[in-house]
Amino acid sequence: MGLIKKVTTWSQDTQLDYLSVNPTRDEVTHFKVDPFDEADESITKLNTLKDFTNITCLDYSESQPGIVGVGEKDGFVKIVDVLGGRTQLVVRPKQRRCINAVSINNVGLVAMGLDKHRQDASLQVWDINYQKQGEDFVNLSFEYCVNESLVSLQFLNDISLLVASTKFIKEVDLRVKTPVYQHPTRLSYDIKLNPFNDWQFSSYGDDGTLAIWDRRKLSGKVNAGDLNLAQPLLTFDKLVGAGAASRKYMNSCFRWSSVQNREFATLHRGDTIKRWRLGSSVESAENGDQLENLFVSTVHDIATTFDRVATFDYIPKGDHKTSVICMRQSGTVYRIPMLQSYSKTAFNLSNCLLLSNYESSVIDEIKVAETEKIANLHNVNTALKTLSFEDLGIGEEYVPSIKSLPSNDGSSDHLYENGGEYDDDLEHSSVANSSDRGSRNLTEDEDYQIYWKPKRLLQKDISVIMRLRAMLGYGLDPMATVELIDQSKALQNNTYIRNTWRWLAIAKASVEDGTMVSGDLDLGYEGIIGIWNGLAGLSNQNRCSHDIMLTDKQLNKEMEKIHQDQEEKRKPGMSHRSSVYDFPDSPKNVQRNLCLIISGWDLSSTDYEEKYNIIIKKWALRKGSSLGCLFGDIPKAVEILGSAKKERLRLIATAIAGYVAYKDRPENNSWRNQCRKMASELDDPYLRVIFAFIADNDWWDILYEPAISLRERLGVALRFLNDADLTRFLDRTSSTVIANGELEGLILTGITPSGIDLLQSYVNKTSDVQSAALISLFGSPRYFKDDRVDEWVFAYRKMLNSWGLFSKRAKFDVLRTKLSTTSSGEVTTTVKPRQLYIQCVNCKKNINKPISTRMNLAGNALNGPAMKKIDNLTDSGQAQEVEPHRYSCPHCGTSFPRCAICLMPLGTSSLPFAINGIRSVDYKDVPESADLGNGSREEPTDTTYREDGDQRTDIISRSSQLTFYKKNLRRKQFRLNEWFSFCLSCNHGMHAGHAEEWFAKHSVCPTQGCDCQCTKY
Repeated sequence: MGLIKKVTTWSQDTQLDYLSVNPTRDEVTHFKVDPFDEADESITKLNTLKDFTNITCLDYSESQPGIVGVGEKDGFVKIVDVLGGRTQLVVRPKQRRCINAVSINNVGLVAMGLDKHRQDASLQVWDINYQKQGEDFVNLSFEYCVNESLVSLQFLNDISLLVASTKFIKEVDLRVKTPVYQHPTRLSYDIKLNPFNDWQFSSYGDDGTLAIWDRRKLSGKVNAGDLNLAQPLLTFDKLVGAGAASRKYMNSCFRWSSVQNREFATLHRGDTIKRWRLGSSVESAENGDQLENLFVSTVHDIATTFDRVATFDYIPKGDHKTSVICMRQSGTVYRIPMLQSYSKTAFNLSNCLLLSNYESSVIDEIKVAETEKIANLHNVNTALKTLSFEDLGIGEEYVPSIKSLPSNDGSSDHLYENGGEYDDDLEHSSVANSSDRGSRNLTEDEDYQIYWKPKRLLQKDISVIMRLRAMLGYGLDPMATVELIDQSKALQNNTYIRNTWRWLAIAKASVEDGTMVSGDLDLGYEGIIGIWNGLAGLSNQNRCSHDIMLTDKQLNKEMEKIHQDQEEKRKPGMSHRSSVYDFPDSPKNVQRNLCLIISGWDLSSTDYEEKYNIIIKKWALRKGSSLGCLFGDIPKAVEILGSAKKERLRLIATAIAGYVAYKDRPENNSWRNQCRKMASELDDPYLRVIFAFIADNDWWDILYEPAISLRERLGVALRFLNDADLTRFLDRTSSTVIANGELEGLILTGITPSGIDLLQSYVNKTSDVQSAALISLFGSPRYFKDDRVDEWVFAYRKMLNSWGLFSKRAKFDVLRTKLSTTSSGEVTTTVKPRQLYIQCVNCKKNINKPISTRMNLAGNALNGPAMKKIDNLTDSGQAQEVEPHRYSCPHCGTSFPRCAICLMPLGTSSLPFAINGIRSVDYKDVPESADLGNGSREEPTDTTYREDGDQRTDIISRSSQLTFYKKNLRRKQFRLNEWFSFCLSCNHGMHAGHAEEWFAKHSVCPTQGCDCQCTKY
């Protein structure tokens, strides 16, 4: 059998040295190998030494390049120089016998392991430097182990050896006569030290069982008769084959990795190399050392290029990459590559695949998701600012109403309308086209199971969608979020998500204008079931100010005030809204009215016709007819379907018209049976609801129809069920939506503890922690506290930071503080203190006043310049003074530094001149999508009014909003220009606007005598 052994210390260049013994064991060859060239030509044979007889062992000197010790079966040890191609020494022990092992240390000592002899030691150590050339016998320096047969040995360092006989493993210190320890074992052949941890070594037994040891476990004292002997760290039964010790050079079948700790390789059947990777855990020894407990982590099989491989070794290439050099039984040497093997994979928050090569510090990243495509928001439809329920759809997937929106694959989706109704042929064509487009993103296996293609699947993963949403400002404003969903088709535009934010926008408007607050009661973001259940529904929430406990009578009184405020919110001169339902004398009349307002069904009889017209215009005749059924107006449903152009719909209208004739006849007849049959067979949910109702005149058929939206089913229940049935329906429905995580069910639960239970189910189902964190802010911690909300907020903030969206994270924190502010102005969340502030150069204190006197409603401490009001600006930009000048530190009175340009004290607002800076405020190109909110408590005076469906809202005209937006933008620019600005090198200060103006033309500090180039720092 042959042998290949890597030399670790001879090479002075990038190439590696290898020593080999041919399979006939009569030649020693020196090779050079280029580790980075995978071709067989990279293996260069430098020199070959012959005239050996039955080579049994080989070792080299790490300190003297070219020096190699070769042991022979006939008892000779030859010291040769493979670089010079000559033999330096030929010696043998006095009692000539087989040389089983040779090892050379760095100071020239040679250790020989010999067969057993009664009168001669089996471990003999001699010095090359003191051995004269031409002498046949070795000049011994040390000798050990009489009457033993040594089969393996290895120098640990210059004075210690690890030796093994057929019965013991021993550690020998050349400075003492007795072994440091000896451990009885049959696993003693071919000791190999771990190059990354010299405490560990390997050996094997005659049956091929491999063992990995830790020397620290062997060094303990063993008492006579003690059976608790130290055990190997790992044992592999018969790994290298039975009878391994009887076959010379079976040790060539095991190699410690030279590129990776806790890895080794073994050769099997001459055609397979297995790479074993080990894991470890740490335990403490009695002497305080940290011992490793090993276990097998992974095993990789590598097929060799050619069979009948006799031996191999690693070719390290750096960065934990390696190849293998192999020798066949014919003596041919070749190399095989080891392809990159990843042991760990993970997805980051951008949904890119991270691949790690075991313990390598290099992590490969595969970008499989297109996350850089940002939707164009310059065409946002501002008509949605009319806080109305009319644009809430009931389909499974929401389709934006703008036809020109491009889809992800470059195609366009269209809404097919024909005179207010859908064309069935076009519907089928649309479905077919979408199927064709979708097939490009699907794959089908031989079992006809359809899967998403991996890249498409990852692009649609929730982590990618959440990142895209965050980049577009998702959730920071409910109305803007609805518009964002309408304009971008890449945001998973489910109807329930859009409708949830629509309801939040309407609820937020009611909270901000104070119509959901009355005296000591605050019903902001409360759901239908909480209001209906009264005090029991409002428990565990801080809905009453000053911890006041209301009675049922007081609660009803406060709810009545809130209902009146909702009615008075509309324009003066409009008729009073009188909600229509079947139980006007119910003891829960007030609760029912408030629930109708929350659900958007507080419609008077005069509102229905307007609603019909809007729904028919925006959607289809079939939905309009179903709304007639939901309102209990079957003749209206017949009228709507009868006006259709399609004959099929007119025939359905005729069938529905039979309700008028048979509604007072409870007995079964052919008309009712046919209606029941159509209710179960029709595919259209609107028509199915109509026939289900007219067949039995039972509202429960509609209330449990899953194709109808929850909001519309709630409208039916609130109008037509008595108190007992309504309570039962609300309890069942709330339990269902909470268990299923139906996000649209928040209109029923509200942002309450029950709503958090619903959001938890939603997160468990979709992993959309972004929506859960943003939605929960509207109720927690303002009305209640929940640990789950804190976890979602923490996770979302961490995600935003990992994406590098620090400004969005800051806005999220500001929003959380703002939403946590109660109606009385109390901030219920914990506001993190300011991390940076300006300190006085004299007393080193914060130049601001105490936080308690400078806390705004959002909980943020305001700087001195920020406290100066600049609400009134003249046309020339001059700021009018509204507060006294402050020129000095409020603590010690030290004057503030002066601006190097104008010599006015820094921190002074309301200056007698305007600081324009170089960034002019351009008002001409304000995007249509810009948030033209007030940004101040000042309200524009030019307002118009508009009616849209059943909800009437005061709308600020676009021109007034634009004017106010420009004024705010101008004010902010001037305030920024008056801020402190310091050079971190020379410490000279200026107003920010003056610094911009100066350094736009100069590069040197404006302070006289200072040559600092401030713009470089």
